[in-house]
Amino acid sequence: MSTHEDWLVKLKSWKDELKQKTGKDFLFPPPSNETLQVEYTEIIPGSKMTGKFPYQKRFSNPLGLYQGGFLSAAIDEVLGPLSYITAGVPCMTLSLNVTYLRAFPESMGYVTVEGIVLQKTKSFIFLRAEVKSPAGDIIAHAESHAAVMREDQLAKGL
Repeated sequence: MSTHEDWLVKLKSWKDELKQKTGKDFLFPPPSNETLQVEYTEIIPGSKMTGKFPYQKRFSNPLGLYQGGFLSAAIDEVLGPLSYITAGVPCMTLSLNVTYLRAFPESMGYVTVEGIVLQKTKSFIFLRAEVKSPAGDIIAHAESHAAVMREDQLAKGL
């Protein structure tokens, strides 16, 4: 089983656990996984997560380059799950600051987003990400802060 397939199995298990705990039906995996066509290639709980994202013309700007907002979504598609597996419960992204260094043209084919945990406290997780070309060039980098959700927040669906 691939890393990505293993991840999907874990998500289903977590979905079932959360539904038992809260009575809410969480969207695991979220629809954004399919939309962005992410393939998770490395997962080290509490430490690191990497996803591969193909170029999609429907997400391009007028120049034919992958639009920055969708690249930010790809970053969040890695850092969000990484925060969850680090905390053991869902988290909410509080901030996501992205700096773009290069373009993501169709000729590149795909990028990888590698997220790492910088620090975890009881209430917050601090993360960093790098978006890399197939050749290893950094396309963008980001920092993010996530709040660890409390059980009362989960029960309310917040």
